[in-house]
Order: sequence, then structure tokens, then C-alpha cells
Amino acid sequence: MRYLIKVQIILLLGAMVFSSAIQAKEMTFEASLDKASVAIGEKAQLGLTFQGTQTMPAPDISSMDGLEIRYLGPSTMMTVINGKVSSSITHMYSVTPLKPGKFQLGPYSFNYMGDKYTSGIVYLEAEEGAVSARRPRTEKPPVSASELDLGDRIFVTLAVAKKTAYVNELVPITIKLYVNRLNVSDIQLPTFAQEDFSKVEFREPKQTREAYAGRIYDVLEFKTNIFSTRSGEFTIGPAQIKCNLMVKKRTRTAPNVDDFFDNQSPFDDFFTRYEKSPLELKSDDVKFTVLGLPEAGRPKDFSGAVGDYQFIFSATPKKLKVGDPLTVRMDINGTGNLNTVLIPKLENTDGFRMYEPQINTQERSKNFVQVLMPENDKVRQVPRATFTYFDPTRKEYKTITQGPIPIEVEKYKETGPAQVVGPPPAAPGTAMFEPREELARDIIYIKESIGHVVKKGRKLYENKIFLGALLLPLFFLLVFYVVNERRNRLRTDKKFAGRLAAFKASRHGFKKLNHCIETHNQKLFYDTLFKTLQGYLGGKLHIPAHGITFDVVEPALRKKGVDLEILHKIKRLFDVCDEAKFALSQMNELRMGDNVRDLKEMIAYVERLKL
Repeated sequence: MRYLIKVQIILLLGAMVFSSAIQAKEMTFEASLDKASVAIGEKAQLGLTFQGTQTMPAPDISSMDGLEIRYLGPSTMMTVINGKVSSSITHMYSVTPLKPGKFQLGPYSFNYMGDKYTSGIVYLEAEEGAVSARRPRTEKPPVSASELDLGDRIFVTLAVAKKTAYVNELVPITIKLYVNRLNVSDIQLPTFAQEDFSKVEFREPKQTREAYAGRIYDVLEFKTNIFSTRSGEFTIGPAQIKCNLMVKKRTRTAPNVDDFFDNQSPFDDFFTRYEKSPLELKSDDVKFTVLGLPEAGRPKDFSGAVGDYQFIFSATPKKLKVGDPLTVRMDINGTGNLNTVLIPKLENTDGFRMYEPQINTQERSKNFVQVLMPENDKVRQVPRATFTYFDPTRKEYKTITQGPIPIEVEKYKETGPAQVVGPPPAAPGTAMFEPREELARDIIYIKESIGHVVKKGRKLYENKIFLGALLLPLFFLLVFYVVNERRNRLRTDKKFAGRLAAFKASRHGFKKLNHCIETHNQKLFYDTLFKTLQGYLGGKLHIPAHGITFDVVEPALRKKGVDLEILHKIKRLFDVCDEAKFALSQMNELRMGDNVRDLKEMIAYVERLKL
């Protein structure tokens, strides 16, 4: 049995390593530039693309001699190449040359889950003056989609599960992208007009193949749900999908739609022979009617829940004492708009102390955990709970009542006063104490401690040290699991990794700043202040810290709703760091202390804002 367990553990570890190796091989790492040559001061865009994943964090690329590189942000896309659908993420960087010359960008290396990925090399040439004026472009512009008669080779459809619904009723929406023998890249998530509607996030797209009008299409299917909070006549759509057609590079012959498709080309060389042509696809719109919930038969306790649900009611423990917690669980399961489901109402809670419920929402259920505490032993039951909802299929209100649940509440047993236990009182006329009997000399007193006793024939598995040693592998396995989960979360959860990086940057930075003030080291103080600003804001905004300036973080901070006063404070901190490089003699310890206080106020504000 033990041998089998060891074999299972070895096979499991081998499977984990093998699966990660397969995942690594499916991913590719590529570098690209949108321009091959620019003028000094003109920006080019560098894209680092990871094919086969959408969770890869951004590589930290440093500026190089003669080039200023700044991170712009990520872009997640899907691609249909020769009928195969893949996902990708591209991290974009702006590249600005500061002097003339030809610069080599790459190769860039990146480690992920123990595997190393290396990109190719791209070159950027920088010249003085306008590039277009000094040297005309030798390459012809790519063929735009408008020049080609695509016909029914690619299109988008929008379908609504029903044309009429009630207020707060979830309505499934399906958007499909049809592609027939075309190569499409950088497919963005659909958007559609949804005024007066609330939309649930799109699910992971589904890839299918469908026959339509005598043709076979590769189909990407996007699904979501919408609901309206008011009645009326509405128009949904049109749905829009932006993507790029991979157009074969222009040759001497006239372009043709069949140039989009090439069966003989290997994938590895695909992007070197094709150019991207932007394309925006639109579907037809859909007329939609939202009905108000009927007034007839509406219960007084109706809170707006719409759908088809079940109500499960339970309470534990059934036997307890006054002051003990009683956990009441109420589960609402079914299909419908769970956003409108509120906690069922308990009819009578006299004799109970109530606490705030805990709420957990899943795809098809909403769970409420309510803690009650009986205040006396007269409580005999958990009161009934009532849940009311509107069923749009049957067009009627329904009320589900569960309970009451009988319970038994006991008082705490009261302990009596302490009593002194002693010998019985002496009878009248007798002596208080009996004379002590003289013990014989040959009596030997019993030892109070017999020392260490070992049972004869004791088994090894009864030894506590041995049992503790057996638990050591389990302990190390648990530690390994926790550490591995933390590492995986740091790789995949950008928000968590950013918060941790920001916390470390601020804690280390304040310690070093205080030390610089005590040692009167002004140069090191402002270097540390600048790096602390970069590290903290980079972590909070999920962008590489290197190369961060106020111009980089200002748009992101404004988008997050940061107060103008805080923005001005951040700008002053960046400005004073720049001033310190050239006017260090004007700085003093009083101003350094003000800078530390401004930094603390800024960090405290951002932490309250919970970016």
C-alpha cells in the first residue's frame, strides 16, 4: 500500500511537470515595431507579444543609451490563422530616439514557470529631421479591407434570446464572428450599445465551426447577459468587433481577396509575409421591449427578484445554550438575475440578537449566512423565512416559506458557593484531636516519584518523536504548496502583485528616507524619494516602475478618480526630485521633511481609494 502511494505521488509530480512543459511549448514570444525608421524625438511603438496566453505580466524593459523606453499598457487579443484560434497578450512600449543612429532592440528574455522565452531582434533607425522628407518610403502601403470585396467571408451577428422581457429579467445575448478562409488577428472583445441596460461581463469565447449559406465558417461565439431597470422600447446594438485582416504584402499583380489565404505558408514565417489591415465589423441592431412588473398580485415583501429559484433553509446547532451562536443558512439556487436577490426575511426575531449576514454569490446561487444568538431560554424555534420572486416564464409572483426550525435552548448552569470540606465536628465531651499513632521503626515510606517507567515490549509507532518525524514531510509539502501558490498568484494576479510591490517600495523607502535625513545625505534622499514614487505608483497602477514619470502616471491616476490636490502633490514630488539633480544646494532638511509628509499623505490617500 505504501509503495502504491509513493508511485502515485511520483506520477502526479511528473504529470505536473509534463503539463507545464506542454504549456510552455505552446507559447511563443515575439517582438515587433510599428516603424522601421523615425526622426529624433519621434515615437515608435514596440510590441512584445506572447501567443497562447492572456495572463503574462509585462517584462521590465530599461531605457538604453540613446533611446527612451516607456511602458504604455497591455492589449489582449485573439487570432484566427488558417482556421486555428489562439489568444495572445501584447505589451506596448513607446520608443523615442534621442540621437541619430541604428538601434538594436532585443533579444528580450522572459522567464515563466521555470521556462525561458527569448524574442527575436528588431531594428530602429533614427535620423535628424523628418524621415519622410529625407528618404521616401520604399514599401507600398498595405491593402485596406475597403479595396477588397469580402462579401460574406467575414461578418458579425447579434442575437437576443427573446424580444420581450420584464424589468430586472436576465436576457442572454450571443455575438458571433464568422470567418471563412481568412486570417484575422488582434480580435477585440465585442462592444454594443446598451443604454438603459446593465451588462454582465463576457464569458470565455467558444470556438465552433458552422455551415452557413453553403459555406463552412470558423466561428467565435461571445455570450453575456443584459437586464433593464426600467420599462420601454429599446434598440440593442449594433455589435461591433475590431480586428486586423492579415493581408498579403502587395505585389505587382492586383490584390485579390484570395490573397488573405495561403495554405502553403508555415506559421513561423506568417507575420513576415503579411501586413495588418484594420477592420471594424458591425452587426444589425435588434428591437427590444421591456415590460414593467405587474401590480396585480404583487406581495408586500417583494424586493425585485426576477427568475426561477429554489430556497433552502437550515440552522445549526439544534441544541445550544443562552448566548451561544446559531448559524442560519439561506441558499437561493436557480436561474435569474441574482443581483436583485436580497436576503429572505425572518418573520419574528424576538429573543434573538442578530448580526450582519455574510453573502456569497456564484453563477447559479446566492448564499446568505445569518448568525443569531438566543438571549434567553424561552426561545423554542428559529422563525420562518420568506422569499418572494417573480417568475417571468409563468408571469406570476411566487412566495416560498421555510421553517420554523425547532431548537432547544438551555440556561447556563449556576454553580453554588464554595464549601469548606473538613472532618466532622467532634462529639461533646471528646477531645478535639485523636492522639497520633506511633509508627514502627521497620516501616518504609512509599516514594513520591517512581522515576521514568518504560512499558515492556513498547512499539516504535507509539513513540511521540517517531510520530512527529512522520509529520515532517507533510509539513514541508504544505510549506511548498503555500509558497508555490503565492508565487503563482504573484505571476497571475497583477493586482495582488502590484499591491505587494507598492507596499514593499513604500516601507523600504520611508526607512531609507528617514535615515537620509538623520545623516544629512540630500543626494541619496532625493534619489530614494524618486525611486519610492516610481515603485509605489508602478505597483498600484500595474506598470513597470522603471521609466515612470508624472506624465506617465497622470492619465491613469485621473482615470482612477484621484483628487486634483493629490495630483498636484505628486507632480511637486516629481518636480523636486528633478530640481535636486541640478540645484542640490537649495535643498534643506526642513524641505526634505515636508517632502516625506507629502509622500505619506499621498500614499494614505491612494490606500483609502483602494486602487
